[in-house]
Amino acid sequence: MSSPDEQPDIVSLLLKAIKKESLFRLVELLRDIIEHSPESRKIASKWLLTAKDDVKSEPVPTSPTTSIKEESISEPTVSVSMTPRFEECLYCLERYDVTKNSATSCRYHVDLDTMDEEFFKNEIIAGIDVDNEEYREAWPEKFFYLCCGRDLLDEECQVGWHKRADRPSKRVIPIEVRCT
Repeated sequence: MSSPDEQPDIVSLLLKAIKKESLFRLVELLRDIIEHSPESRKIASKWLLTAKDDVKSEPVPTSPTTSIKEESISEPTVSVSMTPRFEECLYCLERYDVTKNSATSCRYHVDLDTMDEEFFKNEIIAGIDVDNEEYREAWPEKFFYLCCGRDLLDEECQVGWHKRADRPSKRVIPIEVRCT
């Protein structure tokens, strides 16, 4: 029997198998791979982690009375403090790469959108729920933001830095649960 590395079509077979697997099973598989292979840990770290020094976030303004401490020059340490590379933004709710954050990365509205109740008066009287994605797609100009008055077709009113949400992401998979 030949080894997996000797089979020319093993990559295509694995890619097909990955497409068929559940997200939970793939997370368990990835965990098993990185627990048992130093090379896999290195690859996963490259894609999922970054050095804390590479994280870009909104600069904190300093007051004129703040004194700047002179840092002592010391030998560089071998160990680099790492952090997750991707976070969920508090404002736009999108996942973003913390190393590519900038003053123009995040676009969002301060308020949630609301609907033009006069336009949907007949549906509301009939008891039809028009406050949903189907109606937003069909009549985007009839939903608007109170913060700026713009409708769903217009640009967002706020532009700035992504801010890490302090709450857990809705996309978190319970990785502590193991199936045997």
